[in-house]
Amino acid sequence: MKHISYINGRKGKPLFTMLCGMAAVGITAGSVFQAVKSPKPSAWLHQYFAPIYSGIDLFEYMCRGVGVTVLFLSVLFLTGFFALGQPVGCILMIFRGFAIGTSGAMMYTLHGGKAAAGMFVFVLPKAVLSVFVCALGVREALKASSYTLSGWLPDGFKEHEKTDIKLYCIKFIVLIIISLIISAADAAINYVFAG
Repeated sequence: MKHISYINGRKGKPLFTMLCGMAAVGITAGSVFQAVKSPKPSAWLHQYFAPIYSGIDLFEYMCRGVGVTVLFLSVLFLTGFFALGQPVGCILMIFRGFAIGTSGAMMYTLHGGKAAAGMFVFVLPKAVLSVFVCALGVREALKASSYTLSGWLPDGFKEHEKTDIKLYCIKFIVLIIISLIISAADAAINYVFAG
């Protein structure tokens, strides 16, 4: 059972740091992919981190941004109920970083050196907050998945820290509310500055 406790990351900080490292790997991969392949803008790739759409009103922009995050968190929530959901959570963390890297490289492709100011205003604040929220979500999903995995082993539930499903649901609801606030603030910043 010690290996499950290690995966769970009881101290919290090493696991959180590892998840942020996975996001950094995704950011690097996304930047390289965008620079080499230069694909057309796609919501699957940039996940509304880059303010590249014109003609979309403020509310629609916010809804699209929060929709992607809610979908991401919903998939994470479900992975917590599966014994082998941990690899999926880690892959999703890398994929979220991939979107940030793609968005940054896309802005540099479109605007050259002038993109630096846009990165600091439009992409960086949302990216940092989103990585933080997503890392919290992945951490909770990994803990729940570890608990589910422990049920496969003799006396696993007895040795493993109990996971409260009600608290698990509340945590994800709070993360979704925070994501809504982040998307609203991002939309407001785009409305004020990008116009």
